[in-house]
Amino acid sequence: MKTIALVLVFLPACFAQQAQLNFGGTITGGLAGDDGSIVVGGYVSLLLSPPYQSKRPQQREWAAYSKADGTFEFDGLTGGTYKLCVQVPGSTWLDPCDWGLQPPVLALSSAQPTASAAIVLTKGAAVPIRVDDPTGSLAQNEGVTAGAQLLLGVGHAPYMFDTAMLTSQDANGRNYTIVIPFGYAAKLVVLSSFFSLTNAAGAALPKTATTIPILVPIGQQAATILLTVTGGGAQ
Repeated sequence: MKTIALVLVFLPACFAQQAQLNFGGTITGGLAGDDGSIVVGGYVSLLLSPPYQSKRPQQREWAAYSKADGTFEFDGLTGGTYKLCVQVPGSTWLDPCDWGLQPPVLALSSAQPTASAAIVLTKGAAVPIRVDDPTGSLAQNEGVTAGAQLLLGVGHAPYMFDTAMLTSQDANGRNYTIVIPFGYAAKLVVLSSFFSLTNAAGAALPKTATTIPILVPIGQQAATILLTVTGGGAQ
């Protein structure tokens, strides 16, 4: 009788584990902008949040691109709570997982194996940054001379830093863009221990991390931030 009792206790646990192994959930959704447009080619990240239903989930992150109609799909998922993040390179759509925004959170279980999210992205302000390089110091040294680097970006949360994107360059310098929320008091970080730079007023910037305040009111265009490279190397 003791052996039978042990088997009866063990069987439900086995069945529960097997059900978890056989579980395959699905998350679907669509991307749209707050202006009503369909967002195509958005990079959607799906993140499994702790605590996990299994001790060692084989996978904790998935990725997909939104299709021509803005839809996306993830399948074969385990039970648990998932967070959805979205990046749209080359656009001004803000990632709902950044800037203090609230990302969509969905839960899957054997009782609810499917879930769906209609994600509406918020448009940010594109802040242009012009780096004049009249002596060609950037082109001559960056990637060639040790330490010849220029960092431009915005920090907006603990351990979060968005690097300014190089959009074009010409014989006299480079153009960058950084996207921030409208009405958000951000600070552009400028750092180079090699290049000497000045701001729009012609004042020299220290060769340590310095910040330039940025704030774009709602409904307005961002003013161009102007920097000038005046030289490079130990001075």
